[in-house]
Amino acid sequence: MAEKVLKGITCPACAGELDLREGIKTFNCKYCGTLLLTKGVDGVVKYYVPRKVQRNIAIQNMFNWLGKGLAKARGLKNTAKLDDAFLVYIPYWRVRADVIGWVFGKERRTQTVNGRTTTYYVDVERKIQKPFDRTFAACDVAELGVRKVNLEGDEMRAVNFEELQSEGMLFNIISSEREVTDIAKAQFIDEAVNSVKVDQVTFQHNDLVRPNVSIVYYPLWVVRYLFKGRTYQVVVDGEDGSICYGKAPGNNLYRAVAGIFGTAVGSYLITFFGIFGIIGDGDSAKAALVVYVFALIFGIIIMMWGYKKFRYGGEVEEGTGIDAPPKKGFFGGKSTNTVKSMASGINVVDVASIASSFLRR
Repeated sequence: MAEKVLKGITCPACAGELDLREGIKTFNCKYCGTLLLTKGVDGVVKYYVPRKVQRNIAIQNMFNWLGKGLAKARGLKNTAKLDDAFLVYIPYWRVRADVIGWVFGKERRTQTVNGRTTTYYVDVERKIQKPFDRTFAACDVAELGVRKVNLEGDEMRAVNFEELQSEGMLFNIISSEREVTDIAKAQFIDEAVNSVKVDQVTFQHNDLVRPNVSIVYYPLWVVRYLFKGRTYQVVVDGEDGSICYGKAPGNNLYRAVAGIFGTAVGSYLITFFGIFGIIGDGDSAKAALVVYVFALIFGIIIMMWGYKKFRYGGEVEEGTGIDAPPKKGFFGGKSTNTVKSMASGINVVDVASIASSFLRR
């Protein structure tokens, strides 16, 4: 992300107006030459993003969002009635840092000789050098649902609490710098290690360098509407007008069709290709079983998609500020990517070889 120029800073010695590059800790006044240190009232530098979207534009964007997509209730845009719309400034921790280090381990590889595939592991070492720039909510945002904001390209100014309070509701900070730094460090290191894709990690050493923590007050329009006697809420970005978080009633017809379609297609893929496994012998049976294994995995994925659409489609939640929860397996519990976890436990060619030899008996 490119460095931003902060405006609205004045020199305490000569009262000259200064422009400051974001992230600078010390600098000299260009008028009187005084050496200055950037520091917030409680040790953390605070900024805010000025509001650019007006109330009527936020309401219009909300209604436009209600009319998009098949998953939302039919006629929602025309039937919904505006209940309330107000501006809030939410504080977010902005954490920027670089993760550098090394990861040693083993990488899984496959080799095919004479039609037989074998798996082996080789020793590898991977260098980590990855920058991060993330935001974390500094207050309780459970009601708003916006757990992160996008600051790319946004203008930032030194915070003026009187100005913010005159425009809208100002939320207080309830989390500590130490707490958010620990959370960010754990996330950054975990993502950096996963990005090098080492199958079996035997040793790793990582460091968080050039950490920079600040507070950014971000403008959000909270727009509430009524639909069939129930109140729903949409949070609109006060800087660019995008939907940060929106909740809407689901389309029951779409849920039913998605559930039936997912079950039907998934069952078809799981059962239909199985008959090819008993047709022919030798290479034809082997190839048929290879196709069936992939059809089985793909069929299960489609059935899972249809089940989730039917089970959780009663209400639709969308937005740029939603943090995806950790993925769970189909039967619960922590899980990795479905295709990878299934495919990694199946040596397709070995299964086909065993099955084809069994069929030739």
